[in-house]
Order: sequence, then C-alpha cells, then structure tokens
Amino acid sequence: MSMKVLITGCQGFIAKNLAQHLKKQGHYVVGLDKKLKTSDPVFVDEFHGHNMENKITIENDFDRVYHLSADVPNSKYVGSAQMATGRSNPVQSIHALDFAAKNKSHFIYACSAMMYNTDHQGHNGPDLNEDEHLWPARPEKLYGMEKLYNMQLVQEYAKYYNMKVALPIFHAQYGPHLDIFENSKVVAAMCVKILNASDPGEIEIWGDGTQIRSFCYIDDLMIGLDKLIEHNVQVPVNMGSDEAITMTQLADMLIEISGKTLKKKYLPTGPAGCMRRNADNTKIMKLTGWKPSYPIKDGLRITYEWVSKCLAQKK
Repeated sequence: MSMKVLITGCQGFIAKNLAQHLKKQGHYVVGLDKKLKTSDPVFVDEFHGHNMENKITIENDFDRVYHLSADVPNSKYVGSAQMATGRSNPVQSIHALDFAAKNKSHFIYACSAMMYNTDHQGHNGPDLNEDEHLWPARPEKLYGMEKLYNMQLVQEYAKYYNMKVALPIFHAQYGPHLDIFENSKVVAAMCVKILNASDPGEIEIWGDGTQIRSFCYIDDLMIGLDKLIEHNVQVPVNMGSDEAITMTQLADMLIEISGKTLKKKYLPTGPAGCMRRNADNTKIMKLTGWKPSYPIKDGLRITYEWVSKCLAQKK
C-alpha cells in the first residue's frame, strides 16, 4: 500500500538512501532540511527548506515520520560542537514528535551506538546489547547523552499518545552518499585519504589502528528498517554488522581495493574514539529475522568507487 512519508534531515547520508528506497516501494516522500547545497542531489518527491529548531508547519497527513535530522559533531572538533548539538537536537526531536503525535504517524527515530555506556567499550569489552549496556548511563560525550534522552522521550510519547514507534540503534553505516567534504566519518575519510595519496605513498590513521568497529552497509540498513515496521518492533534494537574489524584492517581492505602501495602512519594522539564498539544483533534477529548480509569487502568496494567519482567531479 502506498503511503505518504516524511523524512527530516532529508539531505543526510542515511536519508538520501532511505528516500530512494521508499520511492522504489511506491511511497510518496516529503523531505525537510535546512537548505540545499550546490549540486547536492535531491531524492525526495517534495522538498521543504526548514530548520528543525522551529515547529513543522506543513500539512500534517503522513503515515510515517522518519526523524533523521540531527546536528552531528565533527570528529576533528567534537569538543567545540557539543554545546550546539546538545541544545539543538532535543529541540528538533520535540518538534518532530509533536508533529507526528497530532496525526499518530508511525515515528521512526535514529538512535546512535554512541548512547552505550563507555565502560563497556574497552579493548576487551563485550558485544553491546540493548538490555545490559545502555544503563546505567555513561554515553560518549553530550551527543550520546542527548540521543539517549531522545530515545527515552520517544518511548514516553508512544505511551502517552498511543503512537507506533521504532528505535533502531545505528552502528557505523557506510555506502554511497556519505559526506566526504564537511563531516566525513571513518570509511569516507579513509577512502579520501587513499584516493589523494601518491602511489607509492603513505596515509595517516588516527589512533594506533586497534580500535574496533562493526560497519553496516546502507542497503542492509534499509531492509532492517522495513523489518522493524513490518514486525511492529517498538523497543530499542541494534542495527549493525556482526563482522567487527580494526581500523588497520579497514585501511588494508581499502588499500587493496585501490591497488596502490601505501604505508600506514599511526597518530596515537589523534581523535581515536572508543577502543571497541560492536553490535550484538541477537534481539533484532529474534524479533524480525533481520541480519546483515552484505560482505564488508563488497560494500567497501562500492563505497570506494562512489567516493572516487565524487572527488573526480569536484576537480
């Protein structure tokens, strides 16, 4: 059945892929974002320029609201950005929730693995699960704390307004349409470093290379979101890959894809983040049958080729 869907933050990485995914299913997709950047592709059927720190004023007749809008601290300047994100993101979420509540739209909120208690994210830490490692709260910086607060707020709205909600906890998604110019995350940043490096040459890696992450390809994420709605899962659930790798392994895979001969220079004082963050997908597998299926090398190859085309077009 065709539905009318709203995506906040529609020009972000996940949102661009989501808009294309939903349109292929026959849904009419409306998007909100602050403004369009030059040459930035638009995949929604209908775009509205809107700052989510203000109330949403468009016609309220949506079956679903995907709230993906959020200010995300840049890895290089994470300290100076905490005040802005900590203030802005809860306000954005309240406006999105108020809008969805009026029409009892199915509300999907993008939680983050940065909500998890950092005490469990050392080298020998466990695979993170939703029932044991979120509470007591000790998330990574203010961004993780406001994500945790917003998750709780969504659950309260669901009870008070009798709304359907979904609470996917995203773990290091990657794929086409990653931001590679302003606030690039590790996969995009690594691709750019390798593409810009001389051959033979050298690339820099923040930290000592032993940090562990589980990277989830964007197409797997789209299927997972469908499964949450199909099975009406309203509790927080991880959505990440169970194939955890180190930053050194990530670099080696991308260097192999590039065909270049590159050495790795480690920067132990660089912003390395936590030492280990890997998703335990037991709950979502039990509730929906979803598990990621895209091999990481295949996903990285597609992503590397996409980043290469973007850099070539920029020159």
